[in-house]
Amino acid sequence: MIEDLEAIPVKKRSYKSWLAGLISIAVVVGLVAGGLSLAGSSVQDFLSRFQVEDYQGEPGPSTILVIEAGDNGEDVARKMVEADIIRSFDAIYRDMLNVDLVIFPGSYEFPTKLSGSAALTLLMTRENRVLVTTTIPEGLTVAQTIPRLAEDLDVSIASIEAAIETQLERLPDNAPSIEGYLFPATYSFDPGVTADQVITAMVDRMEQELAGFEISLKDSLEIVTLASIIQSEGRLTDDFYKISRVFLNRLDVGMPLQSDQTVKYRYEGNLDSFQEGLRDTANPFNTFSNPGLPIGPITNPGALTIEAALRPASGKWLYFVAINLNTGETIFSETLAEHEKAADIYRQWCRDNPNDVC
Repeated sequence: MIEDLEAIPVKKRSYKSWLAGLISIAVVVGLVAGGLSLAGSSVQDFLSRFQVEDYQGEPGPSTILVIEAGDNGEDVARKMVEADIIRSFDAIYRDMLNVDLVIFPGSYEFPTKLSGSAALTLLMTRENRVLVTTTIPEGLTVAQTIPRLAEDLDVSIASIEAAIETQLERLPDNAPSIEGYLFPATYSFDPGVTADQVITAMVDRMEQELAGFEISLKDSLEIVTLASIIQSEGRLTDDFYKISRVFLNRLDVGMPLQSDQTVKYRYEGNLDSFQEGLRDTANPFNTFSNPGLPIGPITNPGALTIEAALRPASGKWLYFVAINLNTGETIFSETLAEHEKAADIYRQWCRDNPNDVC
């Protein structure tokens, strides 16, 4: 009996311990589960800070992004977000820091809703830059150049003429106009370019070309004038150097240049009769009646004819005549008798080609 009585409390204590153990385990499991839940939420919140918002899928309509001089990577990334080119700043900026990115000012066309990597690729290649372009061929006069600039670059003729006036002080003191100094080339500008920027760029380019021959803009009138006549008279590369020699030989012996193109220049193509132009001895561009070079250029010469004026071919020629106006084939002569024979070939060509202007 004593043993049974003593056994009861032990059994009770074991039951209570077992129950307490279960409760403790449940509490621990609950705490652990709750802790894991809280920890998982915190981890998710933590990781979400490193998730970059980026566009996926098809791009949207295009837009123009203007990068100003002085803009850095941060500026460009923010502008892209504002223009909806990319979804977030981090979609592109962190990658910007890992590449050799050079930012050029200008206007760029981007699709909207691009991924950061796609936007960065376009930014690096610059293939999407928006430019307005004009090509001015060698041999055009200023009167022929101005309308081209106006049409190609969407600037007014009046603003171009005003811009020309601001450049005159850069030219030789005795230059009669800007003729000869709007260097012929292809020019590209950002949309909205001004006439001042265009004309300045063209004169700057002429200044650079002359500097390559160690000639300053202010001291260039004679060379540019001679080059302009060579440009208007020649067609073929080799002939430019020969024509230069003819004119320089004539200048050396005091012989008039007798260039038809200088006579015609004064009349800007409105000359009804060339003989009428020859009779206009008051024309300062009439190189039949006036010795030496005319008072200024008659067209805008290119680099080749500037070089020809400075580095003429070797020869004793005093005459030349184009005997085929279609091909530009030209005969160079040392004597008047040789020249007359060549002129007869030219006149025969004119008879054989009555529809061409001779």
